[in-house]
Amino acid sequence: MESQERYTRTLSYVAICLSMLCGGTTSLFATYGSSFSEVLGFTQYETNLVASLGDYAHYMSAPLFGYLALRTGPTRVIQAAALLMFLGYLGLSQALLGGLDHTQAQKAHAPQAHHYVATMSVLFALVGVGSKAAYMASMATAASNFRQSRYAGVALGVPLSLYGLSTFVFSSVKARWFEQDPTPVRYLAFMAAVSAAAHLLASRFVVLDGAPVAAARASVVAAKKMDDGAGAGPEGGEGGREAEAEVAGEPRSGRRRMTVAQAQAHSRDSAEDVDLTPPVTGASEPKPAAASPPASPATHPSPPLPPPPPSVLRAFATDPVAWALLLGLICFSGPGLAFVNNCGTMVRALSHGTALTLEQTGRFRDRVVATQSFFSFAARLSVGYVSDVWRTRLRLPRAALLVPVGLLMVYAQGAAARVQKVEELQGLAVLVGVAMGAGFTLAPTITSETWGAENFGVCWGVVTLGPAIGGHVCNLIFGSRWDEGLARIATRMAGQGVEAVCDNECFAPAFVVGRKIACLGLLFFAAVLCLPRAKALWARARTAP
Repeated sequence: MESQERYTRTLSYVAICLSMLCGGTTSLFATYGSSFSEVLGFTQYETNLVASLGDYAHYMSAPLFGYLALRTGPTRVIQAAALLMFLGYLGLSQALLGGLDHTQAQKAHAPQAHHYVATMSVLFALVGVGSKAAYMASMATAASNFRQSRYAGVALGVPLSLYGLSTFVFSSVKARWFEQDPTPVRYLAFMAAVSAAAHLLASRFVVLDGAPVAAARASVVAAKKMDDGAGAGPEGGEGGREAEAEVAGEPRSGRRRMTVAQAQAHSRDSAEDVDLTPPVTGASEPKPAAASPPASPATHPSPPLPPPPPSVLRAFATDPVAWALLLGLICFSGPGLAFVNNCGTMVRALSHGTALTLEQTGRFRDRVVATQSFFSFAARLSVGYVSDVWRTRLRLPRAALLVPVGLLMVYAQGAAARVQKVEELQGLAVLVGVAMGAGFTLAPTITSETWGAENFGVCWGVVTLGPAIGGHVCNLIFGSRWDEGLARIATRMAGQGVEAVCDNECFAPAFVVGRKIACLGLLFFAAVLCLPRAKALWARARTAP
């Protein structure tokens, strides 16, 4: 039985990793977003509007899917991710296939471009919502399944790193098999098929062990069976276990664990939370049974369910640490997402006047996107291990690692404002990839440790609203600064018979603003580190005689 349970948990973790690997593809927008201007005649502001609205949908749906993942189980949430991403990518492919060329869009720019901006925004929003559904279901499952592990950082870091690696994998696929296509129509159709297949496969094997609601319900059923003596009956035994397994969203392979042993396991988890170290050794021993109230119908006939999400949200909203983390992610992730979504546009701008052909420019763009994704993956994987060592061996708070990560983002934004050559974007992609990967590994782990793995889905879902706000603001800043720079260049070159093209003059002002925003994020990250100690000192001073 133990080996079977270990096999189920391992297979579930592999399914989580598969879902995350095929779920983090929203950053691929940089590889095909430039086609919006080439095929549909979008301005850079309109292209960034599509990207920012997709980011809004991506991050603002997080609380809903985090709640659903713990309430109904991850299986249906991942299946919903498969459907949403399939519809989104297939719709983008068909919209580009039937879209106007650049000349036609210029002729009827006012009525037509607005229509296509709304259409592409909705379709990219479907991709973002599906990606976040897979993310929240996978991360909530991993946080719950490894909540008692000493290596929770690594357990969360591996799927997080694969989420960052997905852009590297699929941008490499595009560079190898789809780069010669004039439009990304076939590539987007390919992404629709792969996303649907991978998530449907993952949904068959993912299992949420240790969900608080499921465990409490199982203990109620087990206590009732012990009281009624009906545990051996076919209806009261296997049928009841199957019904509870269906409620918890578990597959059929996990139903036999819905026994008295699970109620005792739930009691052990509750005992560990209050440092009651002696384990429960068996149901027949009188002392352990007396020390485990949730498993005893005489002392606790109806174990209480966890507090409803509104109470969790109220406590979370009144915590200043939560606000500092939220504001820090707004100011940290916004400048980073502006680079991630627009690095392809920056490659195209800096390639003017070089010997690069159109195909070579496309390959270099995909390589920059892949570089950012790969170093994001490497940072997520390594920072997960480093943060575990930092926390368990050195006994230091994980939040202290947010400060150097914030400093790295500040430096990256300053470097982006000074970039002059297209080759310099490779090094810039490394900086942004490491900063984003490290930040988005530390933040969910800190959330899980601070407010509990049982509340991770809801709390982390609220915190991830920060990147939606930051990404929207910084993307629009980039788009507006770009269009202003292009207008200045066109005015300066008027009458010379030369087409106005952008260079670093179009995007450098956006990263000057981004550096200032990243500095604010660094201050909020420092507050995340200092506030818990300040609260503890304040509480100690108030209770002192």
